[in-house]
Order: sequence, then C-alpha cells, then structure tokens
Amino acid sequence: MQAESAAEIVRASLALAFPTATDEGLTRAAEVVLRWGSEGVGEQLEPDLAERMLYDLMEVAQQDPQEFMAARAPRPDGTRVEPAASRAWSQTSATRDELPYVPRPPAGPRRRRFGGGRGFVSD
Repeated sequence: MQAESAAEIVRASLALAFPTATDEGLTRAAEVVLRWGSEGVGEQLEPDLAERMLYDLMEVAQQDPQEFMAARAPRPDGTRVEPAASRAWSQTSATRDELPYVPRPPAGPRRRRFGGGRGFVSD
C-alpha cells in the first residue's frame, strides 16, 4: 500500500473519531499514527498507554478534549482509565511536555517489550 493511501485511510478514520478537528490537524495526526505504527507501538498498547495516545492524538489533531470526552461512550464496566504517566512513542511538536519517554516500559502482566523509536522526531 502506498504511504499516501495509508495516510488517507487513517485520516478518514480520525475524522470520524474527531469530528471538530481541523483539516490540517487530521492530516498531521494521520502521519503521526503511521509513524508510531512503524515504531512498533501497537505491540504494547495497554489501556493506560492507549488513553495517553488518545490524548496525544487529540492534541495533534486540534480536537477539543472536553468535547470529545463529553461524547465518549462509557466503558462497559463503568470505570475510567487514567492516561499513562509516560510515552512509549516519539513526541511531536504538539505533545512536548514533561512526560518521560520510556521506550521499554517495565515488563508487567500482558505487556511485551519492543524496540521503539527515538524520543523526539520533528514533524
């Protein structure tokens, strides 16, 4: 599959999830999803890391988090997952903050280690 085709598929999916995101934000978020995928992040997405990634994607896509969370369906068990206090993927200019980059999170139940990418990659 060509990179442009993959980016358009991801962008269309993100547009459904983030209906008020900007066009430029959706394009950048799609590129970021593809980059993180190439870093192997999907092999270790536990609920807390998935939640952190969701917040990062909202930031990149310029989606209002409060608006998204208000429309979000509740989890079947009624619990709320707190975002991880670290990242296992490269940061973007939109996600620069104090959260540490941990390329190999501690091995825990159901978590597998992976090779990961660099801590920051320019957009």
